[in-house]
Amino acid sequence: MRGSVGAPPWKSALMWVMAVIIAIGAVGWFAVSCGADRAGAERPVTEEEAAELAALRYRNHTSGPVAVRMVFPAGGEEVVVDGFLDWGRPLLYARMPGAEGGQRLVQAVPGLVATHADDEAFDGARVPDSGWTSRQMLVGGSEPADSVFDVLASSLFTLTAESGDDPAYLAEHAMWREDGVIDGEPVDTFRAPIMVESSEETSASPEALYSLDDQGDIWRFQVNVGGSELATVDFLRKVDFDASGLRPVDLLGGPAVSPAAVDGDLARTIAQVRSANWAESAVVEMTVPVADGQVARVHGSVDWRTMTAYLNVEEAEGHRLLLARPGGMASIGADSSELPDPLPAEGWEAHALDEEDIAEYFGPVETLAYRLLEMSAEEAADADEVAEQASQLRVDEAGGERTHVVEFPVAGDAEAASGESAFRYHITGERLSEVEMMTSFGVASAELEYEDYPMVAIPWAVSDVIG
Repeated sequence: MRGSVGAPPWKSALMWVMAVIIAIGAVGWFAVSCGADRAGAERPVTEEEAAELAALRYRNHTSGPVAVRMVFPAGGEEVVVDGFLDWGRPLLYARMPGAEGGQRLVQAVPGLVATHADDEAFDGARVPDSGWTSRQMLVGGSEPADSVFDVLASSLFTLTAESGDDPAYLAEHAMWREDGVIDGEPVDTFRAPIMVESSEETSASPEALYSLDDQGDIWRFQVNVGGSELATVDFLRKVDFDASGLRPVDLLGGPAVSPAAVDGDLARTIAQVRSANWAESAVVEMTVPVADGQVARVHGSVDWRTMTAYLNVEEAEGHRLLLARPGGMASIGADSSELPDPLPAEGWEAHALDEEDIAEYFGPVETLAYRLLEMSAEEAADADEVAEQASQLRVDEAGGERTHVVEFPVAGDAEAASGESAFRYHITGERLSEVEMMTSFGVASAELEYEDYPMVAIPWAVSDVIG
């Protein structure tokens, strides 16, 4: 089953870009040049200025992280957010107001936002390892400022691109507005379209104000997010900080990847990863985003000898036990995080996979459980085919061990470009150590530790349904 697997954030880039355009345009203020005094002072950009604007997004993409201060209207108040922006990812890590006058940490990547209680780690541009929840960008959030923050953060992400823009287009659509000084630096401010890569035709393109110095670096970005004042992002280029700790949390995909072909040794390792599990069992810990701001915590075992996953799932509603086998799945409420042995004899809700309405009972937890079961095969794959189809995304090192984060297709997977698969696999040594799954609400993870786990005796009435 693949029904509950969402498109990875990076795979739905076009949909996200169009949502940005719609969100900005919905405020009804495409022309940020309101006011006769400002409009009268504007003039068309020169060829040199158009070229400078056209190079801006690529210049940003190849620049190092920068400190930012965001100021925007929300709920009748002025909201101030301090943060750090990594253009290359792109990633925004910020501290913003929370409920009852408190503060909270947020991380944002295109399409997703993660939230955490305030932490002093932010002061050193470091990221807490745990305690995060995630949500979809532009449609979620619990605080009044969240929706405005989403629009502004999304607008910021349009300021980075892997190539330059068309100077001729900007020569036609951009205007010089004024000169000034920001943080002691002379700048020129331009009114220009928000540039995005899109195959969709839009009736009008939202505009923003861009303030650039004579080197082409941007010092201020202003856009309308609703209300009578423009939202402003100042790039605090004179603020020095250690950017080495800036990384997306695991729920947002973790460290950046650079897809590349696998070499012969890695191809042979990947080819036997599933067959090596054929007579094995493992304990598993899962973290699964299941809705905006909700993360399921799961632990249990996967036994490839009997093709059984036995899990305790902790969700907002409480605990439940989950059994999954190739023929179906069963669940029952539980009072705690324990995995009882023997299993309850009665009270299970069991469903065969060939039931007509089985998709209704599949969520991200069930989907990831079945992917774990699929990580077993009687025979090794063909290493030459693996070399053609697999990709190495990155290599992690911890405790003297190297972990290869890879993609490779499993029968039934949708075809995907390199770096855009719904599933990623961590291989430590020659064994599978983790499976990641992209969902609509963030990145789910299942960590494996091989152990000779006792076989689970499933009640006959349940076994009769799920196999």
